[in-house]
Amino acid sequence: MFEDVQESVREQQYGIAAKLLKSRGVDINEVKSKLAALKIEVPSWGFSRAGTRFAVYTDGTEPQTIEGRIAAAGLCHKLTGATPSVALAIPRDGEDCDLLQKLLSANGLAAGAINSDSFNPRQSPLDYRLRWGSLTNPIAEVRRAALQHHLDCVQVMCKLGSRNFSLWLHDGTNSAGQLSLFEQGRLLEESLRQLYAALTGNQQIFIEYKFFEPGFYATAIADWGWAYALAQKLGDRAKVLVDMGHHPLGTNIEQIVANLQMLGKLGGFHFNDKKYADDDLATGSVDPFQLFRIFNVLVEADLSGLQPIGDVAFMIDESHCLKDPLEEMIEAVDNIQRAYVLALSVDRRTWEDAQTKVDPELGDQILKNAFFDTPANAILQTSRLERGLPADPITECRARSSKQRGQSAG
Repeated sequence: MFEDVQESVREQQYGIAAKLLKSRGVDINEVKSKLAALKIEVPSWGFSRAGTRFAVYTDGTEPQTIEGRIAAAGLCHKLTGATPSVALAIPRDGEDCDLLQKLLSANGLAAGAINSDSFNPRQSPLDYRLRWGSLTNPIAEVRRAALQHHLDCVQVMCKLGSRNFSLWLHDGTNSAGQLSLFEQGRLLEESLRQLYAALTGNQQIFIEYKFFEPGFYATAIADWGWAYALAQKLGDRAKVLVDMGHHPLGTNIEQIVANLQMLGKLGGFHFNDKKYADDDLATGSVDPFQLFRIFNVLVEADLSGLQPIGDVAFMIDESHCLKDPLEEMIEAVDNIQRAYVLALSVDRRTWEDAQTKVDPELGDQILKNAFFDTPANAILQTSRLERGLPADPITECRARSSKQRGQSAG
């Protein structure tokens, strides 16, 4: 009975959405088509229980192995139909490419971006001396080993058929006397040039920036401007990766996105959300309007021919400390899809006319109407049902988990 009521409400809201979008000059079928084409990459590490600098609180339900993490990623794709690739972290996910390829194929997935890890200490020379950095480490032995690790990651890309290298460095200093800023920049550029030269075919490198942490005085790649400059120096296959949590509070991220698109250097995103710093909360869980504004820029760039939205890599990078990791990943996917639908629902013609007439009040109202008044849930659910997917993937995920627990108890 309750399900019948829900379906009736969905159908009514979808009918309202179709009429509302038509009044804005938007074809709802085109919105659904573009939504179905949006692909979102999930990180292998996001299916494990993460933690804070204090502790990780596992309860035994989280995948502890690469087999379990990739299986969870496969279920995420089955439930959402939107996450066909998995970002891998090397060496955390192992370096047995045959095993990784087997696991990916068995779960209907492909290898996504390869993420290097030159910040976790391991066997010498990549030991405790990584505290001084990786590619900018003043100790030549450590620096060479860190570069070799990155070159090894390129080989993993070749074996798995991955196109994107995602580069984030923990390198930075805590005081002015620790390392010359000029030497830091020289060592970084020298290493990146060698890494870039190792790329083959259609491979590309995404340079990620972060304004602080773990370094608190001078992070090696602290902002989008320096990341852009490095990408420009390296060549056409180097682009900038925007991580939502890597900015000071109040930063206009959508303007950074627009600038990078105008410069031809936006590679993609690491989606997450924040309240204070690099919180890595579920995408859209704290500030969904910011996510909408970013997608509004992306849609505008797509419609103008500046950068097709299909050329942007949409990757999630979150730390799932409290909620069920798989459920929170699905929540993030849902929020990204929702933001895209809302951005596609903007009355573009009226919005552009308001700007031409210098009517900021009307311009703002048009965006707010799209964000607050569009029945996005009905559009999302209808699109999923038409593609043979569950209307509510989190509810379906819980139903499957409950069934599995019941079978285990039996």
